[in-house]
Amino acid sequence: MGDRRIGDAKNPFAAPRNRPYPMPAFEYNREGKYLVDTCERMGLHPFSAPMLRNSVPYNGRAACIRNHTCCGYACPVDAKNGMQNTAIPVAMATGICEVRTNCFVVELLADNTGKVTGVRYFDKEGKEQVQTADIVVVSGSATETARLLLNSRSSKHPKGLGNNHDWVGRNLQGHAYTGASGVFDWDILDLTGPGCTMAICDYNHHNAGIIGGGLLANEFYLLPYGFSQSRPPGAVRWGKEHKDYQRKNFYRVGRMIGPIQEMPVWDCRVTIDPVVKDHWGIPVAAFSGHCHPLDFSNCQFLSAKAEHILKEAGAIHTWRHIGNRQQYGPSGGQHQAGTCRMGNDPATSVVNADCRVHEVDNLFIADGSVLVTNGGFNPVLTIMALAYRTGEHIVNQIKNGRL
Repeated sequence: MGDRRIGDAKNPFAAPRNRPYPMPAFEYNREGKYLVDTCERMGLHPFSAPMLRNSVPYNGRAACIRNHTCCGYACPVDAKNGMQNTAIPVAMATGICEVRTNCFVVELLADNTGKVTGVRYFDKEGKEQVQTADIVVVSGSATETARLLLNSRSSKHPKGLGNNHDWVGRNLQGHAYTGASGVFDWDILDLTGPGCTMAICDYNHHNAGIIGGGLLANEFYLLPYGFSQSRPPGAVRWGKEHKDYQRKNFYRVGRMIGPIQEMPVWDCRVTIDPVVKDHWGIPVAAFSGHCHPLDFSNCQFLSAKAEHILKEAGAIHTWRHIGNRQQYGPSGGQHQAGTCRMGNDPATSVVNADCRVHEVDNLFIADGSVLVTNGGFNPVLTIMALAYRTGEHIVNQIKNGRL
């Protein structure tokens, strides 16, 4: 069929694709339409944001009902895609996949050669169990993956698995969200979900004075509580004046927000607490460190761009959402990454290009902890791609007798 790679006609910054998206895009909501028109008038490149929701009935599940309480909440019609209704059912249908729910792994077991032999865990009844394994893949996200490796010590790994060079747990990062809000003299919101419907990537790279950048999208969390937390500086946040502002302006405030690319910081890290233990008697994760000063610069840059767009769209009063990240402690709120970073040199990284832990031939990591940075996007697709790539590598190594 020749070269089937295609791009997103509305997003010239998108990577080539092997095939079209499986479903059509959502229509822009009211706020999205205003912002798309404005961005196009400014010479920017707005596009319909892919949302991992069913825009039409798909794979035996219903289409999205455009609920505005989508982000962070369960879907009432099962139109939101996740591992629980996509990959896991397919894997279980093979008959060779078992999912053990409500279990908690507390240690990766290793023999005297340093290889992993299995895991120690507590089952759903609270009983301690051991599951032996020839290969172990850890997918606990940046905090719990680091905690598990650091708590898994042996004679060959006295500092924890994969931590002979003291990199496990370091460079913790998440995503600082920044942007701007603006009051319009008409109702710009119609509360149509599922979250944002438009985005731009014009400021993701090649920005003077900063490293990286990020996307900007229209509001994705359309609830009164969230609105009350994004009020203009100095606005009253309680009492009658607060309630009057909420009633008058809830539908009249438009937003453009997005994540910045946070900078890795060596001392921003996950360790294990020397004193505090959890319900199972296992040392809990402890956090220390600070955000990089450049994160604040990135927030200033991207929020200024968002504010400019809102003004061009007709906002009569605008304000930015920056936050004083120069005073923040360790990062790692949402979209955690970085604590088991990927690299070619075992002295400066935890896993190799195949997500195998440098120091342990049969231990792999398939989560956001391997990302060196998050970039200026939600990292879910990168994490999924790396997980599939890692799985494919493991299968090939088994077939070739190398694992």
